[in-house]
This record gives sequence, structure tokens and C-alpha cells, in this order.
Amino acid sequence: MIYPKLLRSRPPEQTHSDKPAMIRRIVAVSALLTGIAGCATVHPQAGFNHVGSLVKSRLGETVIWNNGSKAAGQITQRTRALLKEPLTVDAAVEIALLNNQSLQADYEKLGVSEADLVSAGLLSNPVLSFQMRFPARPYHAVNASIDQTFLDLLLLPARKHMAQANFRSAQAAVTNDVLTLAAKVRRQYYRYQAALELAAMQQHIVQVAAAGADAARHLRQAGNTSELAYDLPLDFYETSKLKAAAAHAAALESHEKLGSLMGLWGQSLDYRIPATLPPMPLGDLTQADIESLAVKNSLALAAQRQKMLALKQQLNMAHVGWLFPGASFGLAYVRDPDVKSTLGPEFSIPLPIFNQGQPAVARAAAEYMAAAHRYKAMAVNLRAMVREDWIRLTAARQQANFYAKVLLPLRHRIVTEQRSAFYGMYVSVFTWLAARHAEIRAQEHYVQSLRQYWVARQRLREDLGGRLPAIGPASSRPHTASMVKGK
Repeated sequence: MIYPKLLRSRPPEQTHSDKPAMIRRIVAVSALLTGIAGCATVHPQAGFNHVGSLVKSRLGETVIWNNGSKAAGQITQRTRALLKEPLTVDAAVEIALLNNQSLQADYEKLGVSEADLVSAGLLSNPVLSFQMRFPARPYHAVNASIDQTFLDLLLLPARKHMAQANFRSAQAAVTNDVLTLAAKVRRQYYRYQAALELAAMQQHIVQVAAAGADAARHLRQAGNTSELAYDLPLDFYETSKLKAAAAHAAALESHEKLGSLMGLWGQSLDYRIPATLPPMPLGDLTQADIESLAVKNSLALAAQRQKMLALKQQLNMAHVGWLFPGASFGLAYVRDPDVKSTLGPEFSIPLPIFNQGQPAVARAAAEYMAAAHRYKAMAVNLRAMVREDWIRLTAARQQANFYAKVLLPLRHRIVTEQRSAFYGMYVSVFTWLAARHAEIRAQEHYVQSLRQYWVARQRLREDLGGRLPAIGPASSRPHTASMVKGK
């Protein structure tokens, strides 16, 4: 859209009958320009639909922008349905994507960016000026003009390209926020599961310690043991109760953190999840696969790349803008009672004497180069991060496999042998209980290794842009003392 400039319609002397006609002409021109401009409409939902399709392809989840009562009703209904049953990790992610208010606030960024995009495609409004001097009988001195800058028209394509790049950057950034939240929910979900399992183990240790303290008390009452032999099991029992209370508190804290990420409050916080961690899959990605996948799928890099393109357009605008700062053009109409009315072009070009645009160009160039260096730094850091997460994943897998295949079976055999020896009166009850305690501690370390594996796996999934290729069926888990129900 082009706004011609009608500049300086200023008859030095007008009769009273001429003035209304001149005003009507100016109003008519203003109405014409308004009609040419048309009405610009912002449709932020279009940008959100693109985000939704990306999330669907990366996570397999549907996102809803809560921008009205209808959407709010859908979110409430779906959330209640998911909370009726123990939450799976996928259900927890779905609830978070529906209810997390920080994520809903991020969606509003799309509206801001869409508004900027629409605004970039519009010329600035022309300025209507009107002056009248009194007294001036029998004529009134009237000056009127409609101004539009030349630079505004010249830079319109570059402004639109820059706004489009910023809009695509906002879409990638918001989608990355969605994937980041999903990864946080998954990590916290597995932390909470591990906390429940470890709390159950600590409670089992309390039961073992209580049995030892009770046996020591009976022996002490019978006079068959010393005060020290009685105090040591009692100390272990009291200490185990303290650790069990701390483990229970840690589980409650994990529960609240997961609820906060899911955007839950009030009665909805009475959700439940399975109390044991899932087994590890049989295989994982190789290190050769992950770096290229991370760079290819990273939405944070995609957002930064679009910022670079926007700053490149800004640099181009700075190169052009200094040539015609404040320049304007249009048509001038002059009516004079003493001479014939005239119509012709008129230009206004400021002289670049004091400011020739070098600061603006230098600033735009520096911002573009900084964005380019930042993009390269992000790529390098992403590659390093994904390698570190793969190392953590591999180490946790090896440690968990060692406990599952070596140490746990060994500790179980020792407990079985000690129980047989106790029944044969070859060892004391304290020796048997100590072996049982060592077995539970090994199970506790196994669960901690399993938690580290699943947390590292979700970090790696986040590094890879929310995508993890299928890697086969899950392995089996050894029996642990925490196979109990409850929150």
C-alpha cells in the first residue's frame, strides 16, 4: 500500500466561499488515504496453530491456548478425567501443557509478535495539518497539508522481512518453551517416583532396625548381653526413624514440585502416581547419533537463527535509512486569487551534515555479529551438553546394571545363607539383620542409579528437541523391598 503525499495546499488568500471547499478537499483526501490503508487484523491463533503442530510432531501432545471460557472448560474437563487414575508420565505432561500458567503466558508472546508483524506491513499514518489566522478579513489565511515520509515507503519490504523473521523466532522460542516444560515434568515425575520408592525402603529399614532393637531389649532383660550391645541396635533404630522421616519429607516435596509444574492447586493436588520406577530399555542411542540430531532438532537454535535474519534486515535498513532520513514526497496544490492555481510534485530531503548515519549502521552491524557469534556458541554448547548428558546416561545405565546383575543377587544370597545359619543357631539374629540391612541399602543405591538414568534420559530428550527414536522393549527389574502401594 502506498500513501501519496499531498503537501502544502495553502492559498494565501481565500474568500469565505472558498474555505469550505478547500476543507472538503482535504477531508476527501484523508478519507481516500484511509481507504487505501484498509484495516489490519491480527490473528495470533495462526501462529499458535503452527506451534501446536510442532508440539504434536515432537511430543505427540495437543496444546490448548486458554484464551476464553470455552478453552477453559475443555482444560478443566480433561484435567479432571486424567486425575481420576494414577498418573502416567505422559498424563503428567499433558496436564502440565494444559494448566501451566507460565506456558499460557508464553502463548501471549505470539499475539505480541503477530501484532508487530501486522504493524510492520503498514505505513505510518499521514499527518494532517491545518492552520488559520485571525483576523484576516475579507480573506482568511489558511495552510493545510498531508505529510507522508519517503523512507517509510522505501523500507516497507525490509521491515516486513524483519518482522516475519522475528515472528518465526517467537514461534520457535514458544515451542521450545513447551518442550522444555515437558522435559522438566518428566524429570520431576521420575524424581518423585524415586522418592516414593526410597521412602518405602527407608520404612522397611526401620522395620528391620526395630526387630534388632527388640531382640537386643529381650536379651538385655534376660541378662545375656551388655549395655553397649543393647545401645548399638537401639541407636541404629532411632537413626533409621530419622532417615525415614527425611525420606518421607523429600517425597512430599517432590510431590509439590511436580504439582506446581502441572499447574495444579487445591484438591487437584491429591493426585497419585505409581510408586516404583520403570525398568530401563534394553538399548540406548549411540554417541555418534546424538550430536547431529541435537543440532538438527534444536528449536532454541532455530529461534536464534531467525533472530540473526531479523538483525540482518535491520542492518540493511540502517544502510538505506541514513541516505534519506526524514525525506518526504508528494503533490502540492496552491490556489491564489491573483494567479492561476498550480499542481505539482514537492520533495523534502534533510541534509546529512551532522549525522550521516554511521552510528546507526555500526550499531546494527555489531548487533548482527553478536547474534551470529551467539548462534555459533549455542551450537558448540549444545554439542557439549548433549555429550555430557549421554555420558551421564551411560554411567547411570552401567551402574544400575551392575546393581541389578551383580550386587543385588549377591546380597540376596548372603541374606538367604545368613537366615539358614541363624535357624541353625550358627550366627546371631544381629548378623542376619545386618545382612538384611545391607541388602536393602544395595536396593536403595540401585533405585538411585535408576533415577539418575531416567533423569539423564529426559535431559537428553530435551537436548534432541523432544524426540527420542524407538530403542526396543524394556528390560526387567529385580525385586526390591519397595514394591509397596501408596503415596
